[in-house]
Amino acid sequence: MELLRKSGLKVTPQRLSVMNVIMEAGEHFKAEEVYRKLKKSEPSITLATVYNIFRSLTDNGIINSFEVDGTTWFESNLDAHANLFCEKCGTIEDVSLSENSNLLEQFSLDGRKVRSASLVLKGLCTKCSRNSR
Repeated sequence: MELLRKSGLKVTPQRLSVMNVIMEAGEHFKAEEVYRKLKKSEPSITLATVYNIFRSLTDNGIINSFEVDGTTWFESNLDAHANLFCEKCGTIEDVSLSENSNLLEQFSLDGRKVRSASLVLKGLCTKCSRNSR
């Protein structure tokens, strides 16, 4: 509730319900998954409402979004990191970026200003990589 207020968003029962499901979901989640979980306890909620809430949460810096192979994922981790999409099992793992290196410095920006960046890596997650040895 406090996070919504600090971001200037109105605290509504539907936003609170979405936030509760997000906190239970872990770091990576899809709107459809959150919708299916919410539908059990809130039968009147629509997928469009969930997407609208996600848009406002993303616009206000509460969650991030990124795309992998045409699917939009959302995440609660706001720290600088990359997302590793496992091509074998479909999980997503966060990959830390060194605090001492600014990834954006490696790109030629020619005076342009970048507010944020999204980096998606594809390969094998820790578990699948271990199992393939």
